[in-house]
Formats: sequence, C-alpha cells, structure tokens
Amino acid sequence: MTAPRLLDVAAAAGVSRATASRVLAGTPRNVDPDLARRVEEAAQRLGYRTNHSARALRTGTTGTVGVVVPSLANPYFVQLADAIAQQVRAAGGQLVVSDAANSPTIEAEQIETLLSGRVDGLLVVPVSAAASGAAVRAAAGRAPVVLFDRWARGSGTVAVTLDNAAAMGLLLDHLDGLGRRRIAMVAAGQASSSGAERLAAFTAARGADAPTVLLPSFTTDAGRTAGRRIAGRRAEIDAVVCGADVLAVGLVSTLQRAGVSVPGEIAVTGFDDTELLELLDPPITSLRHPLAAMAERALALLQAPAADRTEDVERFTPQLVVRSSTDANAPA
Repeated sequence: MTAPRLLDVAAAAGVSRATASRVLAGTPRNVDPDLARRVEEAAQRLGYRTNHSARALRTGTTGTVGVVVPSLANPYFVQLADAIAQQVRAAGGQLVVSDAANSPTIEAEQIETLLSGRVDGLLVVPVSAAASGAAVRAAAGRAPVVLFDRWARGSGTVAVTLDNAAAMGLLLDHLDGLGRRRIAMVAAGQASSSGAERLAAFTAARGADAPTVLLPSFTTDAGRTAGRRIAGRRAEIDAVVCGADVLAVGLVSTLQRAGVSVPGEIAVTGFDDTELLELLDPPITSLRHPLAAMAERALALLQAPAADRTEDVERFTPQLVVRSSTDANAPA
C-alpha cells in the first residue's frame, strides 16, 4: 500500500499543498485556524507522517532534540526523558535519548554522536559537576545546548534544575513536624551537582555531626548497603532522608528484612517521586519534581537567542508528596 503524500493530505483537507506543508511543518503562520485543523485531521485520518529528511534539506533543521542522561537504569531519568519527550512531541518534533553510563567520557562521546546526527538542540543531564563542563562547552559552540536537572562548572550554558536546598527543607520540616529528631541522610553521587547540593543542604540544616551514609552511586544496591548500616544503628536513628528514590527502595526493603518497622521505628523518604514509589509497601514519601514545567523552560531556552543561554542556574521548587513511609496515617 502506497504511503499517503502531502498532496493527498492537501486534497483531503481542501487546501493548497503549500498550506498543508506549512501546517504539518509546525509553522502555520497566516493560516486560518479552521484550515489548520482540517489539515491536521486529514493527516491523522490518512496516516500521513512528516518526512523529516526532506524537511531537513528544505529548512536546514531536523525537528529533533537530543537528550543525554547519566543512566537509563535509574527510573528517575526515564521519567525525566519522558517529560521532555511529551513537550517535544507537542511541538511537532522528535526526541533522541542517549545513556552516558555514568561516565563523563561516554557522555562526551554521546554528545558528539548526537551532534553528528544534526539535532537542532541538545539537553544534557551532566554526570559530573567538575568533569562534564568541557564537553558541554564545546558542544554549545556548535548547537544550542541547555543543561537539565543538574549543572556543570565551565559549561558555558544555562542549567534548568531543581532547587535542592528548598527540597531538603520540605523533607526536614515534614519529619520535624512528625517529631522525628534523629534524622540521618543516605547520600550518593557527590560528583553530580544534585548529589552534592542535597548533602550540603542536609548538613547545613542538621549540622556536620548528623549521621550520614555516603555511597558511590544512585542504585538500589547502594540503598541496600545503606539499609544494612542503618539497621545496625537503629537505636540512634528515627528517620532517613535518601538522596534519590532508588536509594530509598533498596533501603526500605533491607530494613524490613532486618525486622525494622517503617515508619514505626524509622521513617524513610525518597527524593524524586518516581511512579514505583506508590506501588511499594509502604508507599514512600518523596518530592515531586515539576518536570513538565522544567522541560518547557529548557526547550524554550534552546530556541532562544544564544545570549539567553549564558552560564547560569534556574531553579524550580518541588512538591512534597507524603505517603505512609513517614506517616502511617497518610493515604496509601
């Protein structure tokens, strides 16, 4: 069966080929809204798909945004990429996602691969605050680049991130309100700006002597390691703030196997509000990141003049989502 052509869409909508082309290319300026709606409906009815290669030759753009995340093994970065994809699709574009395997070297390789594929812009969640900046700066000299969720020193471009200090304040205020006074933190990934900021905010609020468990990575296995250490100090600790949801998942399961009641003996929080937290027993309190708003802002910056992308950090405040891992009376 022959694939529908642009001419077929134009005929079905009763418009000229030029009008159909402008609407489907995402540039329906000076097109009557009713005509634009007819074109879109005809394209959907016929199963028409935009020829991105032809558009690239015609306009010099591909309609493609690249995103590099530290690791797709972490459900948070899958959720983050999906939030960006929804915004890109709504604008008529497409997203290509690359996994940096938590390595600045692989991250630099993935950035180069995406740029070679002629993406129109690039969002990078940097692996390292210290080591990712050089590759990002080089990329920003070739295409629009915005950092997302994390920042990197010397990147030469703007970062759209979470306000980690405000986020930590929400969690600690919540635990204090529940009468939890012996609060520990399970922290990981201090090479990343998010990991370092979360630990710094906890230490600033609770003091340098507050108990902390420092781990090499954001993984459930690391959370299990923390769970064994916390279980051995159960008399000294009545709440734990985890620097990521994956840490909280590993921690809670290990505490329960050790016979530690959550939240009876020890309350536990995550930090990312990934969807899996609602499915656990108990469901885990966490922070809902405004990923849709962050993605919308980051994509707007990609399309803005280069002067709007000078090295800076724009911070968004999360929402506390209370579940029964901290408050047994919270809705399940």
